[in-house]
Amino acid sequence: MYLFKIIIVLFSFIFIIPLKSEEIYDCLVLTEKYGKEFKLPNKLLTSISFVESGLKKNKKYISWPWTLNVDGKAKYFDTKKEALDYLRQNNSKKKNIDVGCMQISTKFHAKEFDSLNQILDPVSNVKYAAKFLRQLYKVHKTWNEAISRYHSSVPERKEIYLNKVYSFWNKLRQKKISTTQLSETKTNKKIKYFRKELKKQNYM
Repeated sequence: MYLFKIIIVLFSFIFIIPLKSEEIYDCLVLTEKYGKEFKLPNKLLTSISFVESGLKKNKKYISWPWTLNVDGKAKYFDTKKEALDYLRQNNSKKKNIDVGCMQISTKFHAKEFDSLNQILDPVSNVKYAAKFLRQLYKVHKTWNEAISRYHSSVPERKEIYLNKVYSFWNKLRQKKISTTQLSETKTNKKIKYFRKELKKQNYM
């Protein structure tokens, strides 16, 4: 009975503590949150995040927060520490490194952040991207132009990028692709673990 109580307490902590700390690293949770906060079109910010840092795992799409793109070459790191260490070692005014969920450029946007740690932080990263996209719309008056210029002002690059975003955007709005939240994935693993423990003790 004592062991059962311990398991129940630990099980309850899954929902009280870890979920909040994990959600902060979840690009999908954040793009939905700040997309609404900055009154962006539904699913637009999420679509851009898939183009910028998207990965497909088990037939589902996620945006990976520890993604760096160094002079056009994408690098995916397992942890924030690994990504931040690499960023600090390789950052220079001559190099352009795109960072995080929304691939914010250190070359053009670093001055808007207090540190490299902040630009990599998913909350700061996604919030800034949402704000920047809203500003682009305010200046250029159309979402197509805002989306294109989020990536580049070069005409041919703008068109290619716009098509990529629309491909994800249309599928998301039509629910033709599956997405997954990192926090859900991690929490489900913990739930399965504690269910196994309960079964071992004949409580399920």
